Amino acid sequence: MRPLYEIDAAILAAVDKETGEIIDAEALDALQMERERKLEGVALWIKDLKAEADAVKTEADRLTDRKKSLDKKIDSLKEWLLGALNGEKLKTPRCNVYQTHSQRLAVENEAELISFLQTLDNPEQFLRFKEPELKKDEIKKALKADFVIPGASLEETESVVIK
Repeated sequence: MRPLYEIDAAILAAVDKETGEIIDAEALDALQMERERKLEGVALWIKDLKAEADAVKTEADRLTDRKKSLDKKIDSLKEWLLGALNGEKLKTPRCNVYQTHSQRLAVENEAELISFLQTLDNPEQFLRFKEPELKKDEIKKALKADFVIPGASLEETESVVIK
């Protein structure tokens, strides 16, 4: 099968450049059919890749849910084991289980804690401030309503829809 650019060149060659008359109608029809088959093949390939990408996403979501479920089961079994050991150690040829002690932060009311920390002289020591993000949909709506926003404009783009 010929590349698309060769088919397009052959279609142009089948038409007289000066008069626009068709030199060989049969050849032109065959070339246009070949071109259409080529384009259809690429469109079908895109559909196939999209279906595969969707299937991969579905499987990834399923595996993420499964991982969350397994993590919950692990945490539950660890809590049970901790209670059953009652501070003892368990050492066998296949596993070694012991209790460790560590500290973690417990926050009763996050909003109140943030408010308090913001009143300090150096709140950056305890708080992380994120950079502002653009609400692109809102900016787009404003531009469509003829609101002038320096540095922002609406651009026309092209895309392909394959069904």
